[in-house]
Amino acid sequence: MRPRRSDRHFPNAPPLVTGLVGLGVFFYAFWLWPRGIAGSVQGDYTLFIAVIFVAMAGVELGWLRIWRQPEAGITPALFWRRSFRPDAILAHKLVGLSAGFLVVLAIYRLVGLYQDPWYQRFTFMIFDHAPLIFSGFAAYIYIIDRMLPDRPDALGDFGAFILSFGQMGDRRRIADFALSWLVKVFFLPLMYCYGLDDWHYFYGQTLSLSDFTAIYEFLYRLVFLIDVVFAVIGYATAMRLFNSQIRWPERTFSGWVVCVMCYMPFWQVLGRNFFEHGDEIVWGNLFTPGSLPYVIWGTLILLAFGVYLLSTIAFGLRFSNLTYRGTIHRGPYALTRHPAYIAKNLTMWMIHLPFLAVNPVAAASNTVALIGVNLIYYARARHEEGCCRGAREYRLYERHLARFGPIARLRRNLRRKSPIGHPTLVR
Repeated sequence: MRPRRSDRHFPNAPPLVTGLVGLGVFFYAFWLWPRGIAGSVQGDYTLFIAVIFVAMAGVELGWLRIWRQPEAGITPALFWRRSFRPDAILAHKLVGLSAGFLVVLAIYRLVGLYQDPWYQRFTFMIFDHAPLIFSGFAAYIYIIDRMLPDRPDALGDFGAFILSFGQMGDRRRIADFALSWLVKVFFLPLMYCYGLDDWHYFYGQTLSLSDFTAIYEFLYRLVFLIDVVFAVIGYATAMRLFNSQIRWPERTFSGWVVCVMCYMPFWQVLGRNFFEHGDEIVWGNLFTPGSLPYVIWGTLILLAFGVYLLSTIAFGLRFSNLTYRGTIHRGPYALTRHPAYIAKNLTMWMIHLPFLAVNPVAAASNTVALIGVNLIYYARARHEEGCCRGAREYRLYERHLARFGPIARLRRNLRRKSPIGHPTLVR
């Protein structure tokens, strides 16, 4: 397949077509899904995610052959040239996998947060299928290891560290390995259970096309279901085979803080006590249901959520917080570096209208609180930029936007229209 011009500048960029195919399969399967095919609501949900993943994986492996990208580091011809006998490097990797897997199971079994029935819908599934999951990952590691020209990696360093009681292994790579797995441990059950709640909602829901309020509620929930389904796939499939492996995690404490504080269980405390910006005056109560302003405002909110959703779709198999897994420059990311955050924060203002409240004090309080939320997302964006700038391709992407992005083009157009010999005048 002939690379596009942009691919020459970003040779490891995630392909947009993967996410679009996944979105198409989502809609098709969602519309025609035979309820009860897996024997339970949760079983249907899990199988539904698997179907979407298989479609996206088929695109990347069969059509795009994503494993040929430089950073994947895979040479299939090496598979048959090497001995099939395990050696020390493979042994270290399998030990690292075993130790990491046991730590994950211990966290899900012993940490109080994961004893909540809400989380146990995910953790019990992991416990029930632990032998199958471990066997699958062990087989994958064995196969991929045989195709790597440069075989040592963070997983092997972690295994060597375990076997040598802390005497061997690159400490920096081991720390990156631990942080990368911690990202998955925290976010995978969270996203899975968020989506399962939405799946239950749609399981008994029918769309009424005669009522805009019903359409709005349906699409609102559907956006977040699609969002978390892609997130679950992204967190669960960080693999070299798709060139979606984690290159490195966020390494700063502040970067972790501003990210995880936006999610359960931290946001339940922070949001309620410090950043509560809700009020009985929201957009749906401001306009008369069914009126033209009501429909226009609701449609604008849905369009903003559409930008947010397309930002997730652009990741394809690579969605993740707190990690760098490749530079995304297509879709909404061709316009700005943080389209998801911009759209999400805009919808907060459009939905809650914090400056309209029962009294001026409440309005001021709500507005300040929402500005505080915006600042948190601003801090997240800055930390993410710092994490991604370790990659040459991300720095090229930043420079590309600075020269050819919509803001840069707007500035050039304003200069052309300004008086000759003078900068643009502001009167």
